[in-house]
Amino acid sequence: MSFEIQIITDLAILLVVGSAIGLVFYKLKQPLIIGYLIAGIIIGPYSPPFSLVTNLEFVNVFAEIGLILLLFIIGFEFPIRRLRSIGRVVIGVSAIEITLMLIVSWAVGTFLQWGFYDTLFLGAALASSSTTIIAKVLTDIKKIREMSATIMLGILVVEDIVVVIILAVLQNAAISNTISIVDSGWLIIKLVIFIGGTLGIGGFFLPKVIDKVACTESKELLYVALLGICFMFAILSSLIGFSAAIGAFLIGVVVARARCREEINRQIEPFQLVFGAIFFVSMGALMDITQIANYWLPALIVTAVVFGTKLLSCGVGTRFFGYDNTTSMRVGLGMAQIGEFAFIVVKAGQDLGVLSDFLLPIIGVATIITAFVTPYLIKFSFRTHESKNETQYITHA
Repeated sequence: MSFEIQIITDLAILLVVGSAIGLVFYKLKQPLIIGYLIAGIIIGPYSPPFSLVTNLEFVNVFAEIGLILLLFIIGFEFPIRRLRSIGRVVIGVSAIEITLMLIVSWAVGTFLQWGFYDTLFLGAALASSSTTIIAKVLTDIKKIREMSATIMLGILVVEDIVVVIILAVLQNAAISNTISIVDSGWLIIKLVIFIGGTLGIGGFFLPKVIDKVACTESKELLYVALLGICFMFAILSSLIGFSAAIGAFLIGVVVARARCREEINRQIEPFQLVFGAIFFVSMGALMDITQIANYWLPALIVTAVVFGTKLLSCGVGTRFFGYDNTTSMRVGLGMAQIGEFAFIVVKAGQDLGVLSDFLLPIIGVATIITAFVTPYLIKFSFRTHESKNETQYITHA
């Protein structure tokens, strides 16, 4: 089989199996991300007797393309203006959660006698929750405009920003093989300059260019322009020492300033669906599930740590900033899962060659468990309060 046909074959298998397993999870009303991860595990080289995709280089390419486009779309939908109305509680709770998550992750890595970088990347991977799952569940139950939902979405915004910065620092440390305060400070300065330049200078010119392209009413030209800009900034970010995903994320935020934002949002939805699926199926294929037999206990420990730490830090943190018990409980239960950025963080560490093979499947197992439970926790938090209100109404009546 020729090189070109092999790539097309692997991509076809990835999409067909991903859609089939995804359909099953859709019918079961479960998060599609779980279905995609399981589909990847089924077709991956570590899952005999299937092993439908055996060339990890191809899978890595698919994952990288999916990652870049997924981050571009996340950046485009990044609700940066939302922070202005609830900035105090969002920043405060995020600081509490991320700090505790890093400390507890370090303690877990030390207890399990993991390597230095395994422990650091574990903390970064667990620092964020799932925007996709939380937003989907809240939308499905029509609670997206509730105060607790607004707080959760705001925390997710801050988490993504902080994890991007942490990831950049870790990548620099892994390359130089040391963590230097001076180097980390300089890296943060470079990142701030890069972010400022992209959002400032890029934000002045690029939205106008996109608006002119959109005025042609040619969807084809708009697609080509958006993808070209996305990959161009991804490469630029990579050339100056950051991950390609960071550049794609930032330029997504910039493009969102275009006046034709709503039109673009409709146009890029297919990319969000397809390449999001490609990324998560690819991540599943890259999981060495043969490691789970040896590391099932660490996977359960990581899962328990995520539940406990996020529930405590987000719930108590929200209460600390003056919100009532109901809102605090909803925020705590809603945030108790691992986000999509966990796979981005782990993949970055794998690409640098500093992580052990067991970390990705452990993160994968913990993600599947928490993603499965989260919809029920969110629904429970709202149903409990509504049931209390109904009881109080009947009593008073």
